[in-house]
Amino acid sequence: MRVSVLLQITTDDGVTETPEEVAAFDKTTERAEDIGLLLEDGKALLAAVQRRIVQTQADAWACRHRCCKACGARRRRKGSYPMLFRTLYGDVPLASPRLYRCACQDGAGPATASPLRDLMRGHVAPERLYLEARWASLVPYAAAAGLLADVLPIAANATTVRQHVLQVAERAETELGEEQKCFIDGCPAQWAALPIPEGRIVVGL
Repeated sequence: MRVSVLLQITTDDGVTETPEEVAAFDKTTERAEDIGLLLEDGKALLAAVQRRIVQTQADAWACRHRCCKACGARRRRKGSYPMLFRTLYGDVPLASPRLYRCACQDGAGPATASPLRDLMRGHVAPERLYLEARWASLVPYAAAAGLLADVLPIAANATTVRQHVLQVAERAETELGEEQKCFIDGCPAQWAALPIPEGRIVVGL
């Protein structure tokens, strides 16, 4: 039998687009291994659906941010450049539009801007960063990359996972702020005069 998976998207304006075939599989039923979707089938389906959804969302975002925030004028477009957005369900190629700075800005800031760049900072989905960091905390980088590639439609490697983990760590350190080195007020000479705390104190080593 042949299985076709159709994807239909309804925009925020209520417009329902024509259903689009995102995946098709020819299935036989001869052995237990033939039942249901194979791992590769599932990965291909997830990648196709993700690619279509991300591209639609990116187009909608770019269209919504085409006008100047200050005066509402429609900004002129200066072509686009290729961009790759890395998600848990595959890397999605996008055409990121470049828009000229509005005349009302009086020369402040860069001459052009990209709405997608503001949305997709780092070009990596936060969920992918989270899962890579979580798995890399349990097993070596190479093993984490291999496990991710086994079950998800992504081409991960140890170097990429390590770089992403470092990005997450740097962001976490930034959010924590300056480290507090001491939690007791006063100078060290006064600490001996402090009263002994009541109750039990549990210290983990």
